[in-house]
Amino acid sequence: MFIPRHPVVENQFCSYGAQTGTGSAGVGGVICYAGAVLYLSNSANNEEPEVFRYNLQSDEPTNALERIPFGFSMQKVKTGYHQVHPTGFTMPGDLGSSDVIAQPSYSSGAINGTQATPVGVAHLGIYDTVHYCCQFTGTAGTDAVVATANRMKPGDQLYAAANAEGRITNDSTTAGDDTFDGNRLTNVSTVVGRVVKGTGEARCSANINNTTLTPVRIKILI
Repeated sequence: MFIPRHPVVENQFCSYGAQTGTGSAGVGGVICYAGAVLYLSNSANNEEPEVFRYNLQSDEPTNALERIPFGFSMQKVKTGYHQVHPTGFTMPGDLGSSDVIAQPSYSSGAINGTQATPVGVAHLGIYDTVHYCCQFTGTAGTDAVVATANRMKPGDQLYAAANAEGRITNDSTTAGDDTFDGNRLTNVSTVVGRVVKGTGEARCSANINNTTLTPVRIKILI
């Protein structure tokens, strides 16, 4: 049997994996930003497609199969507000289908994290995003973006960054640690996209510092 399926619809309906411990407190914190690079977890108990974002190297996947970028998150995944409001409460600023509110999980009657929740996953196509970073000239966040080689230029290849919450980066350096925002994950050489319309070093710095957000237009290749 070989049944064709609609690739976009099928890939959108994944689950963002359950979270426990640090970062899963019920105060509306962001677990995963829209535009983050995701990988498929091969440890899902129900054998269904479950995704997580790339994050700090200390927490990165240890299984080589889970180091392969799968797609980009189309939605912001947040914890619920169950520590300060009733379960199911949403804020007026939550953007409907753009924001996913993960419900709490329990252990022995106490909240210990969030449950898996449906999330949209983007593949291929052209998108605008502000969820990116570039190599700095010094410690991340303290110096300017490298002007000549590492500003976002049309045609640049994009990788999953070692930190900065699954952002894309045009830094081709393999990271041994997460010293720079731009260094990509060790052993993850997959090109996840290419810059279609870029921006200069000053705007890159302002975007990364969350001062003035400037989107770049990318072609997703996964």
